[in-house]
Amino acid sequence: MNFFKLLDKLKRKHSSLILYCLLDRIPILVFGDDSNDIDELLLELTELIDFRKEMVFNTDFISNNEYTNLIQNEDIDYNTQRIQIRCPDDVSFEALNQFENFRSWLIGINVDKQNGNIQQIRSLIKKKIGVFLNIIVTSNNPSVEFEGINTKLLDLSLEQEILQKISQDTEKSIIRMKRVLSERIKLNNIDDDLIQTLLDFNAEKNELKRNIFKKEIRVFYSGSKRAFFILSRLNLLNTLEIKTKIGSKTLLETIDFEDVPIGRIISFIKHEWGEDYSNLIEKNNKIFIVDKIDSLWG
Repeated sequence: MNFFKLLDKLKRKHSSLILYCLLDRIPILVFGDDSNDIDELLLELTELIDFRKEMVFNTDFISNNEYTNLIQNEDIDYNTQRIQIRCPDDVSFEALNQFENFRSWLIGINVDKQNGNIQQIRSLIKKKIGVFLNIIVTSNNPSVEFEGINTKLLDLSLEQEILQKISQDTEKSIIRMKRVLSERIKLNNIDDDLIQTLLDFNAEKNELKRNIFKKEIRVFYSGSKRAFFILSRLNLLNTLEIKTKIGSKTLLETIDFEDVPIGRIISFIKHEWGEDYSNLIEKNNKIFIVDKIDSLWG
């Protein structure tokens, strides 16, 4: 299933939840009844977060030892590319039985192969994974459900803003392209059917959305990494008994990213690089739901 066609069928909050989980490496399970649809969606989700390295279970690694080495490489080297793991539906239960840590996993579940009982499957998975997102694409009315977290705790303003910008910028691009062509069409006597074909950009729309999506995600990633550089050095000062903090406004101005909630950046840093720098921010406003969430899913 095409990811952007899926987004068109979902409520904005549900679309925001998918983006939230992708960024914060929360496991995502895709339930479907067609292996091709499942695998297409898993692949598209992986490719959207292109600052991470894709690893495929049962292809790039098989054993617990191999997986442990991948995780340890992240722990010892901040500069190594973080991994994102794609697990096709034909080996999903093998993975669920074998591993304990599913951070940044995208897992396909073919419900037809499991007798079609989604609730029973989810109950089994909940025993293994405390917090995860379900994307259910078994019908023409796909749905999204979060397990283990009250979504009212989540600040999805960043994700909603990104999705809104994708929609707006896509429409602006299409309008500009139509305007350029229309100006040329007016100068020539062209058949109406041909005009309609020339001005139809539906086939290109998803590609435009994908490019804008990746651009916006990259901007957020780069801003968060600049924040990480600053906070890691402040943390070093603190370990040297030079106690210091930074105001959220100052940090956001320094990384040229003033519109993003500081708590969202701190949350991303924690899940991307494994460092909790919330104690380095002068807490003069309401932030850091991240602590509550992390206590639920580790």
